[in-house]
Amino acid sequence: MKVRKLSVCLPTCNGERFVAEAIRSILCQTFDEFELIVVDDCSEDRTLEIVRTFADPRMTVYQNDKRLGIPGNWNRCLELAQGEYVCVFHQDDLMLPKNLARKVAVLDAHSTVGMVHSAVELRTEEPAPPFSGNWLEDSPEDLVSEGRTYFRKLFLRENCICAPTVMGRRGLISRVGGFNEGLGFACDYELWMKICLEADLAYLSTPLVIYRWHAENASHDFGFERGLAEAQSAAQGALKYYREKTGAEAEAECLAEALEALGEARRWAVDLERARESLESTIAWLEGQRASWQRATEERESYLKTLEARLPFRLLARLGLLPRRSAPRPES
Repeated sequence: MKVRKLSVCLPTCNGERFVAEAIRSILCQTFDEFELIVVDDCSEDRTLEIVRTFADPRMTVYQNDKRLGIPGNWNRCLELAQGEYVCVFHQDDLMLPKNLARKVAVLDAHSTVGMVHSAVELRTEEPAPPFSGNWLEDSPEDLVSEGRTYFRKLFLRENCICAPTVMGRRGLISRVGGFNEGLGFACDYELWMKICLEADLAYLSTPLVIYRWHAENASHDFGFERGLAEAQSAAQGALKYYREKTGAEAEAECLAEALEALGEARRWAVDLERARESLESTIAWLEGQRASWQRATEERESYLKTLEARLPFRLLARLGLLPRRSAPRPES
């Protein structure tokens, strides 16, 4: 079998809602010298059935014997990949037509670049929680950054790389250990930082991937303290690699102190966010109670008006259905 320049990997798990669109967007790329490896992680829906409806010689489908989870399945994809370059895409996102061509060209042109990522076009699928884009790279221009400079940016700012936009050198990714299976949500964050300690990084400011934000995004499971703990663990893992790679102990100590201080600030931010959500929930409950009482009052007044129109005033008053007021004086 011909070894292609690029391996596009599509790890899947219960992705029947979007997976067909994801595959079509990959197969319709302007660059076609790639293999497409689909690895299903024990889906319980129609994902595999849908995937197998595609007949394309570039495509191979695998199914895991047991559930590996996100980082485990991503690493399984890397094990099966044969290309010089690799892209681990997401089952619920879409590639714009020139995504692969643009990124292959960057890696071909810059031998020092270990990975390239890009801007995204956001597509919100309701219902979905509010989206905060402050974690995305915000450079208005394309850039090639010295690796250790970008490492510090990632380390101090947290992750600003959208995983499905990444294309990297497969040998380099394997050499630094692939995705950390001890992490979930932040396994890619740690990997990007390790790559930056080995090579330069490139960014394309043109959106080349449609990133879907919907209620089933796996990242929603890592909110608040859990997400913070994951990010801190990823940064600590990258810092350990930094010490081993550079031997720059003094700078590593400075980075460790900065990480501790940032962690404390981020914990405060999480506490504030929790308090804000709790307050909003309380306000919403109070508003609901107020509206309920308002409706009950209006319904009672309407009911009394109906009764008053049909029954004598004295009978309503005797039944206690009217507020107390002076009874009319009998006619003399």
